[in-house]
Amino acid sequence: MAHHAQEYPLAKSPIRRRVFRAIVLSAVGAGSVLAVCEPALDHDIKSHAQTLASIAAEAGAGIDAERHKQIVESADADGPAFLALRDVLRGVQKAHDIVSPVYTLRPVGGGQTEFVVMTNPTPFIGHSYERRSEMDAVFERGERGTTGLYGDDHGWWVSGYAAVVTQDGRVEALVSVDRPSEDFAAQRLRNRLLALLAAILLGGLEGLANIRRVRKMGPARVLRRLLTGSLATRIGLAGAVAVLMAVGVVSALDHGAARTELLTHCKEELQATTKLGALIVDVDLQREVAMTGDEKSPAFLALREQLRGVRSAAGLSSPVYTLQRDGTLARFVGMTNEKPFVGDAIELRSGVQATFEGSDGGTEGPYTDAHGTWISGWAPLLAADGRVEGVIQADHEVGAAMMMLWNRTLQRLLFALVGVGVAFLAAVGLARGIARPVRQVADAARRVGAGDLDVDVPSDRLDEVGDLARAVEEMAAGLRERERMRDMFGKYMATQVVQDLLDNGGLSLAGELREVSVVITDIRGYTALTEQLGAAEVVALLNEYFSILVDVVIKQHGVIDKFMGDALLCWFGAPVPQEDHAERAVAAAESMLRRTSVWNADRVAKGLPAVPTGIGIATGRVVVGNIGSPQRLEYTAIGDAVNLASRLCGKAGGGEILFSDEVGKAVPGHGYEALPPMQVKGVAAPVKAYRRLIPIVG
Repeated sequence: MAHHAQEYPLAKSPIRRRVFRAIVLSAVGAGSVLAVCEPALDHDIKSHAQTLASIAAEAGAGIDAERHKQIVESADADGPAFLALRDVLRGVQKAHDIVSPVYTLRPVGGGQTEFVVMTNPTPFIGHSYERRSEMDAVFERGERGTTGLYGDDHGWWVSGYAAVVTQDGRVEALVSVDRPSEDFAAQRLRNRLLALLAAILLGGLEGLANIRRVRKMGPARVLRRLLTGSLATRIGLAGAVAVLMAVGVVSALDHGAARTELLTHCKEELQATTKLGALIVDVDLQREVAMTGDEKSPAFLALREQLRGVRSAAGLSSPVYTLQRDGTLARFVGMTNEKPFVGDAIELRSGVQATFEGSDGGTEGPYTDAHGTWISGWAPLLAADGRVEGVIQADHEVGAAMMMLWNRTLQRLLFALVGVGVAFLAAVGLARGIARPVRQVADAARRVGAGDLDVDVPSDRLDEVGDLARAVEEMAAGLRERERMRDMFGKYMATQVVQDLLDNGGLSLAGELREVSVVITDIRGYTALTEQLGAAEVVALLNEYFSILVDVVIKQHGVIDKFMGDALLCWFGAPVPQEDHAERAVAAAESMLRRTSVWNADRVAKGLPAVPTGIGIATGRVVVGNIGSPQRLEYTAIGDAVNLASRLCGKAGGGEILFSDEVGKAVPGHGYEALPPMQVKGVAAPVKAYRRLIPIVG
């Protein structure tokens, strides 16, 4: 109990709860800042990277891979292949206002790449550059690639990659378009500093008043208490986590459903628009403008009016245009823009390419290019003979709408954090009301386990905690009554018998046949001895004498049946089975004679007469059980072994043990003297017996 008295008052201290609350508040503050700022920043970085990849794809489509192969050393910087390809990259750079260099990289061994063509005024063909893992998909499969925010010796960057492909589909190199991103790096640093500041403020306000007590406890002890946690803390944390998970799952599902609904609606609208446009647009005008490339011709103006009519009917704000295929590129023909750009190249996306090759129209997106995030729909413009003369395409810019969805989801998550705090406080309050009585019940249970059955547990609650308290009280009361009965009946019958009666839940008049070893002791010369003593002296003598014998029987786990004047009847092997009951009986008899011999020596030294004892032992099957009537019972043994033990005891002299042949077979080799067969009363055949003599003093 000393351990618990030292441990549990500490557990009830509010220090751990305050420190834990400070940490939770700090985490909530930092998490709130990061949950609001980081996703938006990550989305911007990803959007810019995809835009750069689109620009790189546009540049890659304009690079002749065969010319690119011819550039292998610094001297090639003045060659026509390098100059022509640099002009392509510079044209893309200028068209999209790219401030950093645009360049191509060729893979080399050792996890490196080398520069080939670049827009820099001073070329550095062949210089090595680290091959980033994001480039692998470009080099190996010709896919686009992007990087998030990363830093090198020249600053912070976001990059996009696209492949330069040969005519046979092999990747010759990649085009890399970079964006200087110190602003992104500064924004990320600002977000983390704000999160740290929020954590310090919220945690500091909670923990400032308790900092002295926390220091006294030491960091290791504080950490231990936080990890083990009280019931109130655990329930509060579980409630907060449950709310966070529930709101998070609902928000994720809602965001996914809203996003799917938005994209599906846009795609259906664009598909309907382009199908209508394919019926309205004059294919002959498309063919004429494609051949002349004259943006001022009557044919172009008529085609533009048709496209504007389609856009107006669909209610679109983004351009509607037609395309003509040119090898691996597509080129604009007609468009709704005020400033036309007939003949300008655009990336030939796989879905549009399939339509040029005879497939139906389709939709795609969302995807990101140099001008934003889009969903596109297109349909074929068919000539009279069924040939695909061109493609009409309409786009919908969805970047703003997608950002609105993200903002709504982030707002819900922010509200969820507030709900988490409320749920945590509510759950902690509820758990405290449970934890306090549970601690009282636990303390009572520990006291009962230590043997203190006088416990008092408040049991006035009507809930399950009250049921638990009442159950502990009832358990303690039952144990008190059981101990009282065991103590009371133990004075009148064997402890094993009392335990058997308690365990079996009652008394029965049914006996059972068991093999036991019966021991009967008797004082030799008892009648003459009592004539010398008064009644009080006789009782005192017998109490002292039987105290020795009873102690020996109990130590050998025997059952004391009854005291018969100066005689004692006991047995071994029932009600609890004992395979070595004969050995126990003989050992008990020997111990009785040795201890009474020492006792007699002390009596003789005091001038008192010795008390010699004879003992008889027999083994056999007897009936043991409750004998009598429901009003008065006696747990005893009845059978031939009892009678034989009594007869052997009658023939044993002082300090002698006589036991039957069955006992001798169970304990052979102990130097006992075999006696000639003897005739005993009640047994027809002579009985073979053994004798052991332990001399008495007196």
